[in-house]
Amino acid sequence: MQQLLLGETPYQPSTKPTDTRVGAMTILSAETVFTKARSWFVHSAEYLSAGKLLHAITVTELFTIITIATSIGQHPRAYPILISLSLFPLFTQLDARSRFQEYKRVKDQLTRYGPNRRIFKSVSGSRCQRDAALAAAGQLGYASHCRACYSAAGYRWYHLLPDVAKGHPRFFISAAFWRTTFFMPTYQTRQRLFPDFKDSSADVLLSA
Repeated sequence: MQQLLLGETPYQPSTKPTDTRVGAMTILSAETVFTKARSWFVHSAEYLSAGKLLHAITVTELFTIITIATSIGQHPRAYPILISLSLFPLFTQLDARSRFQEYKRVKDQLTRYGPNRRIFKSVSGSRCQRDAALAAAGQLGYASHCRACYSAAGYRWYHLLPDVAKGHPRFFISAAFWRTTFFMPTYQTRQRLFPDFKDSSADVLLSA
């Protein structure tokens, strides 16, 4: 029997999934496929929860477009009309994507600092921002803190318009509004989705 030298650690079989490479192709192991599929479902669930209202609006817009497309039939102006209407769900989803970036940022900040009121206030300017913050807080068990903060600030569920709509309506045509609402830069956060799985592939880089 082979004896271990002083300070030498015994051999431990690798817990990483073993992928098979055949020529230029890499055949993924079942464990790798399962991990990637699970991370995709978690990522999708977080994306949907961060913008529930916006996704509901998108479904309504698509249903409306389909209804209109069915009713107008072969009208000569059908295509221009449908192309124009398709911009509504497009920009709604751009808004949802931007809110998801804020969701990831808030979740990172809450993980590091806890339920700090300044974090919640930084994303309190619109109903969609507050929904994203509440989704992030809910993931970490801080939903009650988030609701209490917004309730104390006077926000209610029916406050749909952004705060800037009250005092600065011209903000809607500014470059800052379009950038922060529809074209917010991607926020990247590195977090371990499945800490029980001892593999670097479990450190999933969340981006959209």
